[in-house]
Amino acid sequence: MVFLLPALFFSGYELSSLNKDEALIQDVYNKQLDAILFSVNQYSDDVLTRWISQIELSLDGAPGTNAVPPSVEKLLQLNPSLRAAFIIDSVNQHSVTVAYSQDTLMKASVREALLTGTVRDAEKIRQLLSYKESGFQKIETMSSLTPKTDNAQWLMFVLEDHLQQPHLAGVVIHPEIFVEDVVGPRLQAIGRDRFILSVVRKGTNTIVYSTERPDSVAITAEALTREFWLFPDYALGIRTKGSSIQAVISERTKTNMILLLALDGALVLAVVLVFRNVKKEVQLAQNKSDFVSNVSHEIRTPLALISMFAETLEMGRVKTEEKKQEYYSIINKETHRLSGIVNKILNFSQAEANMKKLHLEAVHPDTEIREVLKTYEYHLTSKGFEYTYIECPDLWIQADRDAFVEVVINLIDNAIKYSEEGKRIEVSCRRENGFGLVAVKDF
Repeated sequence: MVFLLPALFFSGYELSSLNKDEALIQDVYNKQLDAILFSVNQYSDDVLTRWISQIELSLDGAPGTNAVPPSVEKLLQLNPSLRAAFIIDSVNQHSVTVAYSQDTLMKASVREALLTGTVRDAEKIRQLLSYKESGFQKIETMSSLTPKTDNAQWLMFVLEDHLQQPHLAGVVIHPEIFVEDVVGPRLQAIGRDRFILSVVRKGTNTIVYSTERPDSVAITAEALTREFWLFPDYALGIRTKGSSIQAVISERTKTNMILLLALDGALVLAVVLVFRNVKKEVQLAQNKSDFVSNVSHEIRTPLALISMFAETLEMGRVKTEEKKQEYYSIINKETHRLSGIVNKILNFSQAEANMKKLHLEAVHPDTEIREVLKTYEYHLTSKGFEYTYIECPDLWIQADRDAFVEVVINLIDNAIKYSEEGKRIEVSCRRENGFGLVAVKDF
């Protein structure tokens, strides 16, 4: 838990902050797009302001002629989207004095529309005059005039001649041609290979112009849309090329979540492996401790007997030669037993290292079992055990002699070690199913 908790807390914090990061990225992105659309609108405004300045410069005193000034004529020729321009001599009487257009029908249409339209837009005209008196050049869309001519947007403003006399003036612009000829190159320069910018007619969601052609994406699919200042019936839209910003953010979030989950998974796996290894090491340490304890116990008994009988002989307390021989025999047997324990440890070590090799030969089990019981007879008697042996004199087997003896000794040792009240052991040897079978039974 100590290993995992910091990583899990960190992962939880990171996952909770992903939504905040998404909102921040979205906000920054929208502000960037908003700035782009603002620059497009500003550029369109600047173009129209330049046209107005040229029309204003064409005034020479009060306009009293219907002849098209050269500067205005040139302006109309160079800008197909500019369908007409007009100047009203008297603001208060709304009398049309000049209407400029290369199309005769358009010129007549402008005159007719102004006769009634300016009356309906009287409030806007007053606002324009008020702005001009305050030093501002304001451009207003004349909603009452726009429907008079198809595909035309009427824009009105106030001009002053060299005598500082105010004149109501305006232009009739074809929005879609304006977008194609004037705004389009600007959109291409801004978009390049990063963004798709488009102009869409509201209501029908028809794409009028797009930097990516063909482009059939509806206005609702744009990452960001803004009003087209000059043309209220149109909107500017912008989105990224390829994946949308939402898709980019979603992909980023998904990637971060996968990385965090992979990190947590790796940490959990690491903790499991570490735990297993530590548990294994602890178990190994416990096994080593038990092993040392058991070996010490096994070695202590023969050493105690050897020490006791050797000390007795050394102090001359044994009077008869028969007793001496008996003690010598016990010391010899316990020495062999001690050697056997050491051999067991060595054999175990070899087996663990996969270095144990068996040498098969003909072995007479009955002889080997009798020898083991003879060696252990004193040990069994001293611990109060009775034992019986069912012999098998005619049985021969193929076996490793030392390994066979070691197995029998281990079985007898375990029988002695784990017998409590019933201190009796039965050893038997017989043939069974083509094999030799040795059984050690305790009670």
